[in-house]
Amino acid sequence: MTPESRDHDCMRQEHDFMQRVLMTLRWMMMPVLALAVAACAPVSIHQDDELERHPEPITVRVSGFGTYENAAADSVDTRKRLLARRASQLDAYRNLAERVYGTVIFGSSTVNDFVLRNDMFRTYVDSYIRGAETIAVEEHSDGVFETVMELKLAPRFLACAAKVSDEKVRDLCPIPMPPGNDSVGDVQSRNVDSLYYLD
Repeated sequence: MTPESRDHDCMRQEHDFMQRVLMTLRWMMMPVLALAVAACAPVSIHQDDELERHPEPITVRVSGFGTYENAAADSVDTRKRLLARRASQLDAYRNLAERVYGTVIFGSSTVNDFVLRNDMFRTYVDSYIRGAETIAVEEHSDGVFETVMELKLAPRFLACAAKVSDEKVRDLCPIPMPPGNDSVGDVQSRNVDSLYYLD
């Protein structure tokens, strides 16, 4: 064997050895990569399952407004200021009930000689709201009180509302009480049996 052929054989053996090493590394890395990809898949599926089992509640936020009859004269009268504030709170509760349960609208129109003569409508909300939270009450410079309220709708309520007709949501899907101690802020009078809630 000549020295050139030995060098050629040696280089060939080195090349074959490197090829075997690379093939071995490929075969070793393939399961590692497959395991890494497979390990990520259950996490995303688990997260999707977790969201389906425990979806986030939906927060409904509304504003209610109330004002004085005569903003210039009534703004110094404490009683009228409290009434305007109370009107804004009641308007916010009504808006929450409308957003959650909907509004019934009654209407009538009078047409004479193809001309609309009279168009009347009235709205009707008959509902109760539990767990609403007053976020802010603000008196604007023009004498308008604004009350901002929010209500968290639990996934259980949403699932129920999706299953029943719109007319039956109010009766079949009550809003659950918020978790925790809901009596915080309640004041019980000692002499009478009434219960008042303080903001």
